Amino acid sequence: MKKILYLFIFFNFLCFSNLFAEEEYFSGKIISLISENEVTTEESIEKILKFQVEILEGEKLGENIEIELPVYKEKQYNILAKVGDKVVLYRSYDENYDMDETLEEMKENYQKEKYRIERIDISDVDKRKSYYTLIGIFCILTFIIARKNGLKALISLLMTLIFIVKIFIPMISKGNSPIFWAVITCIFSTFITTLFITGFSKKTFIVILGTTSGVLISGFLSYYFIDVMRLTGYSDAETLSYAHIIMNINLKELISAGVIIGSLGAVMDVAVSIASSINEIYENNSKIEFRNLFIAAMNIGNDIIGTMINTLVLAYIGSSILTLLLVYLQSSDYPLIRILNYENIVIEILRAICGSIGILIVIPFTAYIGARIYKRNK
Repeated sequence: MKKILYLFIFFNFLCFSNLFAEEEYFSGKIISLISENEVTTEESIEKILKFQVEILEGEKLGENIEIELPVYKEKQYNILAKVGDKVVLYRSYDENYDMDETLEEMKENYQKEKYRIERIDISDVDKRKSYYTLIGIFCILTFIIARKNGLKALISLLMTLIFIVKIFIPMISKGNSPIFWAVITCIFSTFITTLFITGFSKKTFIVILGTTSGVLISGFLSYYFIDVMRLTGYSDAETLSYAHIIMNINLKELISAGVIIGSLGAVMDVAVSIASSINEIYENNSKIEFRNLFIAAMNIGNDIIGTMINTLVLAYIGSSILTLLLVYLQSSDYPLIRILNYENIVIEILRAICGSIGILIVIPFTAYIGARIYKRNK
């Protein structure tokens, strides 16, 4: 009983110290397959692969180690690593203590890290090279096809991504309003993009006002219906599992922020097209009346509507193909009233419709603002 009490006290000491909870991730490369052994004692494991792995970074750079990788009978749990692959390794520490030791001996050995047993496993296949390849292809094609404007577009995109990662996300994580910072992000992105592509001109001002009006309306419309439909923002079990981390974040506003940023590209595209059209019409006929300029811009916008709404809605559908497939597979088990009230499905529908409304709204707003600016009294 005394040993069990010692062990209990020491176990709590370890838990609160967080020493053995540490994990370190680094890169490695599978050099060779040492052995492949069938497993008959475990129901879930089919075989064990033993690889020789070279460590590519960290304090053990260049060392070769042996790592076992289980192959499960349930294929979805397997890490599909093979010889020649770069892999993500993670180092953790297991504890190993002697039941016959006294509490004082346990503490002493703990301080000497006697119980700190290193363990290195394969976490996943390292996908960074594929990322770099795809990004390289994208950047090269953009530069080859669009040349100078392509380079400007890449720079503006990079600046927008930096703004999102360095400002938008940190501000939301501190409990600030996601909608407010989503609007700030949209204004920043629109200004930077149009400034790089068209320079500082009337078009830049028109695009900023038109885009902001479109995303604001779609964002606040989504927020209104989020409240009406009593959405919580906890759309799946994974989100619920992180409830203690995101408890200070307004998840309702976060949905609307997603609508605003998700529809930004399509809304900005429409605003730029209409602003450029107004500029061309005015340059060719500066005596055109305000009404005719507005109607011409609206006619151009009407031709854009169909394709842009398709682009936005199909983008949302493409990102939720798995959800749609699961709904289809369960359609015989659940009635339509149940399916249409799943929160994750409601959120996807809300994003698609509110984003499309943003595109519709930006056309008359941009057309009116543009015509008014170009035909204002001098």
